[in-house]
Amino acid sequence: MKNVWHELCREPLVLVSDKVFECAKCRHISNTFAYECSQCESKRCLRCVIALTPGAQTCLRHEHPLFFYKDYQGHCDACGNLTLAAFCCKDCNFVLHFGCFSLPITAHHKCDEHLLSLTAHDDNSYSESHYCDICEESRDLNRWFYHCAICDTSVHVNCVLGKYPFLKLGSFFEGIDHPHPLTISANILSTGIVQHLVFHSVGSIGPCGNLDL
Repeated sequence: MKNVWHELCREPLVLVSDKVFECAKCRHISNTFAYECSQCESKRCLRCVIALTPGAQTCLRHEHPLFFYKDYQGHCDACGNLTLAAFCCKDCNFVLHFGCFSLPITAHHKCDEHLLSLTAHDDNSYSESHYCDICEESRDLNRWFYHCAICDTSVHVNCVLGKYPFLKLGSFFEGIDHPHPLTISANILSTGIVQHLVFHSVGSIGPCGNLDL
């Protein structure tokens, strides 16, 4: 256990694990390591604490250091979405919003037997390759995607990671206003994407319906 200080919470943040939580920064539901405020009990995932440490940050998909600007307004170069805070490069106009900055460099999906690598640009001019091999919808060549160079598989970031990329199914959860502990499962589409979470009541006597998220 160790304490760190956060810009908003005056109490030290304590490293915790084995808890399902919603990160106060990135809003991902996760059960990875977290820093919890000892006073208000809000939690930040370890990825966010590391990313928001003051000073220059490095991104494996950009050659220059990046700095976080909480008042930045513009569009992310990785996904194209509007962002109100971002990691920006002082040497060029490169911008990453918080979600894209924390994307895993590699990911696994049942669409390919190999690891998929996060890729910044698609240099393939063949139009038939400009589609996602999971959802079969078109891809923007200027947006980041996951790619297997061996099989030439290219897929959208969201199609690979899904809605809950940092949550281990089967975990116990007590954060919902419900009288019993809950275990987490998921409604998974044929593409392998988690459509929504299902919370199953554990140890209750009598009927107790599931909760969807």
